[in-house]
Amino acid sequence: MQVWQSPHPTPIIEWTLTLLSPSVARPLSPEKRLALLQSAVNAVADLGVLASTASIARGAGVAEGTLFTYFETKENLLQALYLHLKQGLADTMTPDYPREADYQERARHVFQRYVDWGLSHGTERTALARLTASGLILEATRLQGMEAFADVAGMIQQAIDDGVFIDAPLGLLSSVIEDIAGRTIEYVERFPAEAERHRELGFRMVWAAVKA
Repeated sequence: MQVWQSPHPTPIIEWTLTLLSPSVARPLSPEKRLALLQSAVNAVADLGVLASTASIARGAGVAEGTLFTYFETKENLLQALYLHLKQGLADTMTPDYPREADYQERARHVFQRYVDWGLSHGTERTALARLTASGLILEATRLQGMEAFADVAGMIQQAIDDGVFIDAPLGLLSSVIEDIAGRTIEYVERFPAEAERHRELGFRMVWAAVKA
């Protein structure tokens, strides 16, 4: 006996077929992506780049498969995390950047804002340091991360061109500033009663290191 079938599927059948169709992609949630990145911050700060994707997904309250919907591979996740952390630092450093000030005052602003960020974002600072030291961050990712600091990079390069800073690679000078800022953060955390003194000493060391 032939069973009659409607040429038009019922709504529930149509809905089921839509769910099963591999060609239909669900929209990604910015909130879920941010939760995965924040979980990755905590995991990398605790365990370094050996932190598992399963633990990162668990920290965000999602299945591991969901993580790979947002980040195709763990390497992709680490690159995105690096850029996320760099953007967070830039958001602290650049909004009130004194573009018209002299080189010393602009350098002071950069240094002190870096210290501010490090003191208020200890987990992020640790995660960024571990990512940077891991050797897994691609050069293209590093360059992309520098885009948020265009004003700072431009200032350093112009100071070199004007003979105010020593003629050294921009990346080397940036590393010197970051290293001294990191040590300053450690001293401020250990000796909070002398925070202002250590912050000023830190900047004086930066200035002595970079000026021509």
